[in-house]
Amino acid sequence: MLRDQRRYHRTLISASSGMTRVKEIGRLCRLIAYMVNRTVGLVNTALFLYDPKEQRYFLRAARYRSLIPPKLSIGQGEPLIELLQSQKDLVVLEELEMELQGKRGERARQVESAYTWMRELEARLIVPSFSDERLLAFLVLGAKRSREPYTTDDIAIFSGLANQAALAIENAMVFEELRANEAYMVQSEKLASIGQLASGMAHEIHNPLTIISGEAQLYLERFKDQNAQVDQLLRSIIEECKRAADITRRILRFAKPAPAEVSPVDLKAVVEESLTLAGYQARLERVERIVNVPDGLPKVRSNQNQLQEVLLNLILNACQAMGEQGGRLTVSAAANGGSVVLTVEDTGPGIPMNIQRRIFDPFYTTKPTGTGLGLFVTQRILKSHGGSIELASEEGHGARFTIQLPVWRDGDAA
Repeated sequence: MLRDQRRYHRTLISASSGMTRVKEIGRLCRLIAYMVNRTVGLVNTALFLYDPKEQRYFLRAARYRSLIPPKLSIGQGEPLIELLQSQKDLVVLEELEMELQGKRGERARQVESAYTWMRELEARLIVPSFSDERLLAFLVLGAKRSREPYTTDDIAIFSGLANQAALAIENAMVFEELRANEAYMVQSEKLASIGQLASGMAHEIHNPLTIISGEAQLYLERFKDQNAQVDQLLRSIIEECKRAADITRRILRFAKPAPAEVSPVDLKAVVEESLTLAGYQARLERVERIVNVPDGLPKVRSNQNQLQEVLLNLILNACQAMGEQGGRLTVSAAANGGSVVLTVEDTGPGIPMNIQRRIFDPFYTTKPTGTGLGLFVTQRILKSHGGSIELASEEGHGARFTIQLPVWRDGDAA
């Protein structure tokens, strides 16, 4: 037994030193969980990684006997997380059990809650990985298949592994951020080239469209009501020319966006006006509208017309997504420090993950008659106002767009 223990200790030390060479965070998490599970011979292993946006620890890798771990995420304020952050050391199930005997008070309640969480996670040992004071991740280790207890040597080895893991995770995060920035720069160059090309094409296409549409209207007036099939054909030509002309105008605006003046904008008024404009479509689609925009919100730094275009686009998209069966559209807003956060949420079918990745790309659409520019222009407008937009959606459970806009300050230039 002692020989086996020394062997896997040496294996863990050797393997952990190579973790920093792995640059992809998902692969790194899977490697750590696999390495510990296989080397030590555990019934189950899981690794949870912190997501600063969600302020939760999400399961990133697992090897469980039941295939699916009992917990997929844990909130930052949960007792187990608070215990890890307060003691900054490994948490052993048996030690919590001993501490609970005869103890009362706040500490006892925290320990009892953490103990319950560990039982639910089928954990015998939890190994935290810290960077300075931040809890980056933690490993959940179940029982050994050999049914042997964890030793003090095990705990010492796992403490060293946790330090190596923290360093490797930080390296991978930095690398992914650099890679994302590089990809963004490449994409920006591509968009600039597309913009120049699109601008020239739009001008070339717009003129013949005008001629075709004008000729069709002329013939429609001249031969009106003489032949139903010809009438329908000419009306279709005129309608499609209008749609194509609208696309070319959008392309021109995308390629050379006109600078818009920003000013203090009353968000509640813009929401009400946008809902009024979308009212016919919302009623048509049997959509219940809920508005949670309080009075007295600070004014935002934006352009009223452009912001109305943004909201109208999101509202109409939501109504179309919910379709004939109808649903509920919720528009909410709240002040958040130096910004105002606005959400547009629907109860539609949701957006698949493969579409979410491209939802803000230019010319990408899943609609039969869409241009693929609506959400791209929406994002571009908000960025030009110093704001942002994010999508959260789960297939089958609706979609939520969250807009963040800066509060207007007296010193802001109009």
